[in-house]
Amino acid sequence: MNSEIAELFNIESKIEKVIPIGSGHINDTYSVLLRGHSSPSYILQRINHSIFPNIEKLSENIQRTTTHLKYHGNEQYQVMNLISTKDGKFWHQTSNGNYWRLFNYIPDSTSYDLAPNNDFATEAGKAYGWFVRTLSNLNEPPLFEIIPGFHSLGLRISQLKLAIEENKANRVKLCKLVLDFYLSRCEEMIAFDKLIGTPDVPLRVTHNDTKINNVLFNSKGKAISIIDLDTVMPGVVHYDFGDAVRTIAAKSLEDETRNELVGINIELYKAFADGFLNEIGNSLTQKEYKYLPQAPRMLAFIMGIRFLADYLRGDTYYKVKYPEHNIQRACNQMALIQDMERKSTLMKL
Repeated sequence: MNSEIAELFNIESKIEKVIPIGSGHINDTYSVLLRGHSSPSYILQRINHSIFPNIEKLSENIQRTTTHLKYHGNEQYQVMNLISTKDGKFWHQTSNGNYWRLFNYIPDSTSYDLAPNNDFATEAGKAYGWFVRTLSNLNEPPLFEIIPGFHSLGLRISQLKLAIEENKANRVKLCKLVLDFYLSRCEEMIAFDKLIGTPDVPLRVTHNDTKINNVLFNSKGKAISIIDLDTVMPGVVHYDFGDAVRTIAAKSLEDETRNELVGINIELYKAFADGFLNEIGNSLTQKEYKYLPQAPRMLAFIMGIRFLADYLRGDTYYKVKYPEHNIQRACNQMALIQDMERKSTLMKL
């Protein structure tokens, strides 16, 4: 069935097989191997249109972003392109209502769920710094806000409070200590929201999902591409810096259930920050720079309350492998926040 879908796009040869790949929470991803080829030529995705309902605007954002990156980029970084269907669209809708799309595959590339060492963290920092800097002069109009309030602290806190009030899955009583932890930090965290969109913290084009597994590396450990552009839209630099550190400099994955193993690796943090700041240059305002060390804690807080709210709603957003998966993710982020609070002095730039 997936091969039949892939054949609806403009591809250069016959398909040999389509294989599931990836560890993403949202979309279903497959590699497409052509006949006579030993490595993939394309990436096929089923778009989760309950999360991305405006497929046309989603595709338009990606097209504008990739075109700009190719035109204004440099030779080190390759760009994944959307492949059109035979009727000229950048997606295909099946009879059962699912949406599919096809990208070219970046050859000789590897991704990692954790940074293997400091050099990889620096390379990831350079890549994401290049991404934000290069898109800083994207022409008007602004990109479509594909998920309104995606990283909005105020919105996420409101969603958590609503999930507590509705208690749809009858789970509030099961996680009181975790709820108390997050609720006690809401006021401190939401203060940053008031600066967003001001001259001090201007809106930029940001990736908004800057995990290290969205950076592709070559065999020499050099970053060669940034992928997963679904959430590219207006944001602030702290979203990208904070979420990158939250994942790249973490001592463990966000699915780690042994919270004693969770924490921030200061060496990886410094390595990423050096790469990011060296690449983005002096384009940041004083306030943007001032708040960068706090950004990883803010993004861990946002992710923690998102996992927690989804747990309270009955796991309707993130893929889960067991009933306690989302609450454990929230506990994981809680442990990460606590470790960053202890190391706040070390995280100053």
